[in-house]
Amino acid sequence: MKLLRIISVALVAVFTIATTSMSISNAAGTYGISCKNDAYGMHLGTDYTQQAYVYNALTADGAIQDNVAEGNSEQYLIGGPNAGFQEAYVGNDCIYSGAADTNGTAVVAGDVARLAVNAIVGAVSNRIDMAYAANNSGASATGLSFTTQSDGVAMSANKIIGGLSFWADYGTSDFENNQTYTNARLDSMRFDGDASSYSLGVDKTFGKALIGVLVSNVTTDLATTFNSGTYKQDIDTMGFYIAYRTSIIQIDIGGGQGDSSIDTTRKDLGNDSIITGKTTADVEYQNARISANFSRGRFSLVPSASYRQFSMDMKAFTDDRQNDVATSVTGGAATIFSTGNDTLTVTDDAITARSVESETMSIGLRLSANLGKIVPYLDMSYDSEDTTRASYKNEVGTDGVDSEKKGSDYSQSTKIGGGINFMLGNHVKGGIRAGSITGRDDWSESYVAGSISLGF
Repeated sequence: MKLLRIISVALVAVFTIATTSMSISNAAGTYGISCKNDAYGMHLGTDYTQQAYVYNALTADGAIQDNVAEGNSEQYLIGGPNAGFQEAYVGNDCIYSGAADTNGTAVVAGDVARLAVNAIVGAVSNRIDMAYAANNSGASATGLSFTTQSDGVAMSANKIIGGLSFWADYGTSDFENNQTYTNARLDSMRFDGDASSYSLGVDKTFGKALIGVLVSNVTTDLATTFNSGTYKQDIDTMGFYIAYRTSIIQIDIGGGQGDSSIDTTRKDLGNDSIITGKTTADVEYQNARISANFSRGRFSLVPSASYRQFSMDMKAFTDDRQNDVATSVTGGAATIFSTGNDTLTVTDDAITARSVESETMSIGLRLSANLGKIVPYLDMSYDSEDTTRASYKNEVGTDGVDSEKKGSDYSQSTKIGGGINFMLGNHVKGGIRAGSITGRDDWSESYVAGSISLGF
């Protein structure tokens, strides 16, 4: 009896696994037909199918069927004169997928704009602070200084040719929208990925003023879970910055513009093929910051306020859907076909032009203590932002969910971080810092970085 129970449990487990695997494998495409197949009729109009031509098999010898002569075949339009003999392959693969049937640009472009301006402006702000620090430390014409922003490492060569300084900055970041996700039929904007950026610049000091120019690149690589796809964007900009510093107050402004290329993929929920899209965008950014430095003995307090804005104008493009393959369609090309064409072609998706932007106001505070060889500090800021929200296609059907998920409404966040700077001898300085971004709707972001400075 014990052996019989073990065998019974094993059989149930095997059956369950097999059933689950079959369900998963068939979840996306019941009939293996594209959501936009010209014959399938899944254009999802107000009547559920706008057009669906069905091909009947040859009539039997000596028989007359639906007024079709012997040996002939028949095609008819769903809802037409022969609606009583409907035989169309109609499934629910595509009617519940608002977000899953949406190109990635409509969902993540706003967040990419925010990431881009943070990377570029972060590099510039970092360079300005580094330049004034080098001047105050009496760096020689051959001095090199190294430092970091929150997500990378920067290097500069100060005053080496005619008073000009050259600098470079590189950074990376990881991020995730962690909105609840169950499957493609239930709307979500869940995605995750990483971004890398570099900036190259040259500047010169004029008394208490600093003037510079730079070129920047920001590259993003995202996995867009909401539509089983990817989103890759490459942004190139040229910009300028101007700064002025007194004994207490520092003010800087900047701006730039450039262009971008965007490549997207997503899955056709009908036949599981990959839909590809490609477009370009014009971009521009601007920023401003004011900070003050108050020192009392070993302690320093640096409050600051800043503004940054990034806009992106994406051009219209086409999402290219692959044609269906007759051998993979349930029933084959002899069952479902487009009038005069048995290749089961599909209609591509026209994606309209779209503009997005991210605008952020920040209030920050840094508290540090000079303890000789080490300087610990705390760094905090509050950000109020206005970033273009995601937009989904409207669902044609209803998936039974009382309240559909909408695009995450990013309006505020808080950064809490800290670190320790240290000095080894008279020529080597360094530091380590870490922190996280909290309070941003459906968002997870953290950073850790290190720095080193060499003096001559």
